Amino acid sequence: MNTNHPSFAAASPRARALALAAILAGLLFLIGHALDLYWLRMIAKPIPVLCLAVWVAGLPTQARYQRAITAGLLLSAVADVLLEASAATFLPGLVTFLLAHVAYIVAFTSDSRQLFWQRALPIYLYGAAIYAILFTRGELGGLAIPVLLYVIVICTMLWRAAGRVGVAGILGFSALAGLVGALLFTFSDTLLAYNRFVDRVALARYGVILSYWLGQAGIALSAWRSR
Repeated sequence: MNTNHPSFAAASPRARALALAAILAGLLFLIGHALDLYWLRMIAKPIPVLCLAVWVAGLPTQARYQRAITAGLLLSAVADVLLEASAATFLPGLVTFLLAHVAYIVAFTSDSRQLFWQRALPIYLYGAAIYAILFTRGELGGLAIPVLLYVIVICTMLWRAAGRVGVAGILGFSALAGLVGALLFTFSDTLLAYNRFVDRVALARYGVILSYWLGQAGIALSAWRSR
């Protein structure tokens, strides 16, 4: 595995401006949540991920990997709005996030199709355990099947991210950034699901959104010279 990594000091003014916009929007969303300002949350929530999408779309290398990551980020931004809008749009938001994970799977399999079943097993066992908790202790109702499909897809996304680590020809930084991003995204969704369907967790909303943004950032960074 190529262990070279890009220099953050070499980030362009455009990249730094997008990072600043993402951070400011994130802070505005947290303020909107703390003060229960619906309009501010709706405006600010998708901006961090949109900034990541714009950054990836503007990278010099635009192979299948970068295009798929951009698509996943754009779908995620749409899903952000749907999940924030109301309880009635939760299912459309879930489906849109599922499609985002499919885009990430396309990216992660574009440069590594090695199966690594030993890496897949613990991931799917974790997914099965989480779904068992949601199904037996939670109140999934009519969302039981959609949530099951979502768990399968996000576990597949995490498996394929893990399947890039240690593969010859893939930049070490890219593989690790993608894996850490996928892990954080999975943690975010686990916390969100438990808090929504099983039991309320103190300050869960902050944990969900911060780990989600960091996860998306890791996945986006994996597109920075992926090979």
